Amino acid sequence: MKKIFFIFWILLFSTNNLFSETNKLTTEEDILNIYKSVVKIDSIIPPEARTAQSLGTVRGGNGVVIDDKHILTIGYIVVEAETITITLPDGKKFPGELIGYDHTTGFGILRTIIQSNLTPLKIGDSDQLTKEDFLYVLPYLTEGRPSAVKMVSRRSFAGWWEYFLDKPIYTYPANSSFAGSALINEYGEVLGIGSLYVGDAAATGISSPGNMFVPINDLKPILDDLIQNGRRTKDIKPYMGLTSSDNTGQVKITRVNDNGPAAKAGFSVNDTILAVNNEKINNIEDFYKVVWSFGGPGTKLQFDIERNQEKLNIELTTMDRNDFFVKPKYY
Repeated sequence: MKKIFFIFWILLFSTNNLFSETNKLTTEEDILNIYKSVVKIDSIIPPEARTAQSLGTVRGGNGVVIDDKHILTIGYIVVEAETITITLPDGKKFPGELIGYDHTTGFGILRTIIQSNLTPLKIGDSDQLTKEDFLYVLPYLTEGRPSAVKMVSRRSFAGWWEYFLDKPIYTYPANSSFAGSALINEYGEVLGIGSLYVGDAAATGISSPGNMFVPINDLKPILDDLIQNGRRTKDIKPYMGLTSSDNTGQVKITRVNDNGPAAKAGFSVNDTILAVNNEKINNIEDFYKVVWSFGGPGTKLQFDIERNQEKLNIELTTMDRNDFFVKPKYY
């Protein structure tokens, strides 16, 4: 209880004591009620998993309860996990399972294998978020300190792992326990889930250490699919099985994933991608948007590349990334 009281005053003073409207988080009890919905997540991933090399085999983070059965987190904590442990707010631990994962957004949906009492938070509207709104990052109490933050930008993000978000939420200052943490507004509503630490939250190239959150509105169209089918069934982005960088002003391949589409097609590290189906590629965002514009998994693409100062043409057939992952073996 003392810790909750301390947290309450941290948050209250960090927002200049401007809470006065009805239904806002204004009391210690309000904060305590929010923490009834925050959980801790630990996972063990088999060494043969596709993501073991890049993300490790022991992972941990946070999650937030969104209904009486399901917990929302960032998917990289639990994807390909063979063991998932969920620690509830009262400290009780339950085995969990990943029932839905969406690589396009990065969201993961969990539930406890043994029925447990879960207290959900309300899902908010991330499209209504403004730079004037007070926000909170609330990790599990033993995992990190809570913090009051502000949204500082909503620009696009392109990640080297075939990942693109159109309007993620960038917040400042940084919270080191961001992974899977819920971004909460003054009314206790979930607006996003923590994904990354970034060094330039406010604007590209400007030093402003912060975090990137996946907006909750990106979950709404796919939530039923994730719960019922384990994945999205519409607008599935094709997977190429490579990582890339545009730091040199060109898109260069930095890794080719074993047994993936790019490896089977004959791509190599340091290949420069010049065009896809005759459409010129200038940066990673261009690269993804061009590839995705030609269709979903199973699409054949013609790549113009440069390798050792030689121009080559390579055909690649994309696949569904979910089919590439190692399937978990639960209890």
